[in-house]
Amino acid sequence: MIYDASTLPLPLQLDADVCVIGSGAGGSAAALVAAEAGKSVVLLEAGGLITPAAMTQREEQMLPELLWEAGGRTNAAKSVKIHQGRSVGGSTMHNINLCGRIPDPILRWWERTRGMSHLPAERWSALYDEVEALLQVSDVSATRRNRHNQLLLDGCQGLGWAAGPLKHNRSGCAGSGYCLLGCVYDAKNNAVKVLLPRIVAAGGEVISNCQAVVVEHRGGEVTGVEASAMDPVTHRPLGRVHVRARTVCVAASATATPAILLRSSVPDPSGTTGKSLRIHPALLAAGEFDEPVRAWEGIPQSIDCTEFLDFDRAHPADGEPTDEPGARTWIVPAFAHPVGTATMLPGLGTDHREFMARYERLAVFTGMVHDLTAGRVKPQGDFGLSIDYWPEERDRRELTFAMKACAQLMFAAGARTVFVPTDPVSAFGPSDSLAGLDAFELTPGSMGITAVHPMGSVPMGDDPTTAAVGSDGKHHHLAGLWIADGSLFPSSIGVPPQISIYSMGLHVGRAMAAG
Repeated sequence: MIYDASTLPLPLQLDADVCVIGSGAGGSAAALVAAEAGKSVVLLEAGGLITPAAMTQREEQMLPELLWEAGGRTNAAKSVKIHQGRSVGGSTMHNINLCGRIPDPILRWWERTRGMSHLPAERWSALYDEVEALLQVSDVSATRRNRHNQLLLDGCQGLGWAAGPLKHNRSGCAGSGYCLLGCVYDAKNNAVKVLLPRIVAAGGEVISNCQAVVVEHRGGEVTGVEASAMDPVTHRPLGRVHVRARTVCVAASATATPAILLRSSVPDPSGTTGKSLRIHPALLAAGEFDEPVRAWEGIPQSIDCTEFLDFDRAHPADGEPTDEPGARTWIVPAFAHPVGTATMLPGLGTDHREFMARYERLAVFTGMVHDLTAGRVKPQGDFGLSIDYWPEERDRRELTFAMKACAQLMFAAGARTVFVPTDPVSAFGPSDSLAGLDAFELTPGSMGITAVHPMGSVPMGDDPTTAAVGSDGKHHHLAGLWIADGSLFPSSIGVPPQISIYSMGLHVGRAMAAG
């Protein structure tokens, strides 16, 4: 059954074999395995259950429903925006459905540096095959490519840069372009559509609007979870929910998971919990074209540029990784809906209106960085968290390199003007030199950095002195505690993380169900 904690009599006491915190890709996969193995499962989700019929495709209505802090989550310095899902299904509800496997050089690097005895590189292949079949992952066909993505391909072909089609997990897509706001057509093969019915059919109970506060433990063993029913509108606590369980799986995201562990005083002699957050930070460039682009129509992302994504150079089998920019940049189209665009464009009054009048002729490319920076996450009160992240020097150089590459692609695709988001915005014509971008100094507030892929904040490893969690997802220092989300990645992965997180959920769920 699926319950809304805000409508239940409080305080509420529940008992289960397994309590899973977080219903995104990792949590739902782990809950599915445990439930179908015959365990009684309670799955807690801080957000509400949003059905396709309720997805209005309006930004001011859907962003507060689907994202933490209505899409306004940032680092503590408010210089980096970090988008994360907050509803049943987690970020699988608002993501763009991109699917990519972790590159082999990264998996081999994890083996060399973290052990990974429970999850060697070879085991990932079978997990990926299973997840891709479960989610019906396929190539985005050329016939579904909108002009926005075609412009990226045109630019790559004009410059001789590597590019190709992306994979996605959609079925019956209408091409409305509103994936970021959920899918009213129910075309996303996500956690709610694919996994949740099986969890419920196996007897699992899903409690929405129920935010976990702490994992309770005594004598070195987990005893349960202290949580709170949350008001679905104000997100304020309404009353106590307590789950007694000898097994707890935390899959609350790479920000909330370490915050819960730290708030719970979970022992960690390695001192690594919450100290290695990666986010794939991104900068962008926008281009204005003579003909309409109408980038908001169709599948948002179907082409990527991989010219500057060289995992063999970034993670060599021997020797030192390259220190030069141009090996850790992944470029894809990116576009905001009208309200989001309006908040980013410069000017006031008439000046701002003139920018918005160009809306249908604008294209946006973004360069995401396979980052090295180790950010930090700390709990803030009973329900909040604080993120300390600013890219280190190598990542700043990679980010400005990425921004310049996006600008070059715009001109190669035929843009008549290219804008980069300095303050104030810088505009370039086809005959202008972009050389000045090489020397641009990225400082907090000088340019808006965005991120949608937090990971790596509780990195797994087989050595308890250097990792809090093993490569099976089991906590080294607290019996009955498991982790099953992107927090476990020992590094950034440089590709879309969703199917890797689903895979981790299945992997950890099986180890957990086996005892």
